Amino acid sequence: MNSSAHSEEWIALHVGVPPVMMDGVANFLHERGSRGVVLDDENPEHPSVIAYFPRDAWEAVYAELKNYLARLCDLFSVSDVPVVRVTPFKEEEWSTVWKSYFTSFPVGKRLIVTPPWLKPEPYGRQILVIEPADAFGTGTHETTQGCLILLEEAMERLGSLSEGVSLLDVGCGTGIIAIAAVKLGATDVTGVDNDPVAVQAALHNAALNGVEDRVHLACVELAALAKPADIVTANLDRLTLLANRDRLVSLFRRFLIVSGITIEQWEEVREAFLAQGLILVREITRAEWGCGMFHKRS
Repeated sequence: MNSSAHSEEWIALHVGVPPVMMDGVANFLHERGSRGVVLDDENPEHPSVIAYFPRDAWEAVYAELKNYLARLCDLFSVSDVPVVRVTPFKEEEWSTVWKSYFTSFPVGKRLIVTPPWLKPEPYGRQILVIEPADAFGTGTHETTQGCLILLEEAMERLGSLSEGVSLLDVGCGTGIIAIAAVKLGATDVTGVDNDPVAVQAALHNAALNGVEDRVHLACVELAALAKPADIVTANLDRLTLLANRDRLVSLFRRFLIVSGITIEQWEEVREAFLAQGLILVREITRAEWGCGMFHKRS
């Protein structure tokens, strides 16, 4: 008998959604057991979330997804029903299908992000090796790229600190921000997330980059954090940022970088942090997303 007859069948799920719904849909599919989630917003006119499921697992998720999309459309007043497209493929095609969505790419002036199966030329940049199948924050999303660019600028501004630079990354996901901080010269780096799967992904990526002994990663709630750092990065959603702005302000000494906010929400979030007496150093708006770096008044 042909052994391929026993191959597990998979589906590639493409959900066409507006940018404001992408993170919610990606989280939903990740929590329902997707073996990999890609946020594809290279074409701002037609962004989509791509997720991979074994066919048996997908059939159980389908009804839930339809109901979830309907609720999101009501929440964000979206009139167009999201387009859901399903493409089947065999298990032996998994590696080719999954890896085809990822490439190496530069971010800012000093970084290159790459999946582990590619070996890009550094051209004087620091290489960040990120396994894309484990958690959120692979560097492809505008919010992560904005954080990396602002982190690079913050490190340049603090380069003269003889005692070193400490960083706290809240909501670390794959650990990309914390790992980048080490490679950019931070000497005391902590990344936290309330999702144990994300923390395991971050530990794996830290090992891929050879920095596992230079970054502390833990599963911790934001409310439990008390130790301040020179730089705090928070790539979170609007509600979490607004609900925890006092805590975030208390945790940073020199720079606070916030991201994860759509363009429509950015002004509200920016003004909320300015109302805490902070000064906006720089803001970046890319595609449909905004982020900013703040410091405290002297």
